[in-house]
Amino acid sequence: MRITGGYLSNRHIHMSSPKGIRPTASRVREALFSILGQDLRDVRFLDSFGGSGIVGIEAYSRGAKVTICEKRRGAFLAIKKIVDTEKWPVSLVCGSAEKMLKQEWDVIFMDPPYAFDPTPWIHKAQASVLDILIVEHDSKTLTPDQVGRLHKTKSKRYGDCSLSFYSPVDVS
Repeated sequence: MRITGGYLSNRHIHMSSPKGIRPTASRVREALFSILGQDLRDVRFLDSFGGSGIVGIEAYSRGAKVTICEKRRGAFLAIKKIVDTEKWPVSLVCGSAEKMLKQEWDVIFMDPPYAFDPTPWIHKAQASVLDILIVEHDSKTLTPDQVGRLHKTKSKRYGDCSLSFYSPVDVS
């Protein structure tokens, strides 16, 4: 996998992906960070379904304070090996994304397995996201326009994958 931007741009990350890991494609990551911006200094960024960890690493490369959460132990250990080898100050959590949603984050990236309906996860994230929630999902899956205080601001399709962007709406 190649890092697409930031100070680590064009650096290759070698990972033996555990079965079932579907890293976010480089063109999707490029589009994601084109929308989010290239300067993420002081942004608290949660990659809540870490998988390969590449989205969190991309955010770190752009200056974000990153936490990568991955439930599957094999995938977690593969991410940890990369982060430890490179000595990157990225926080890693082995466990469910749900426990990380008890904190506030400026940006949350969610890429649950495509077999899961992402809507319940959007509900769980609504109290935790301060600025933007991005959900990667199968393009055949429709995500709701509004979930509680979160309003879908855009949705972009990249082949079989789509990104849906949500922002909080002040309901007071």
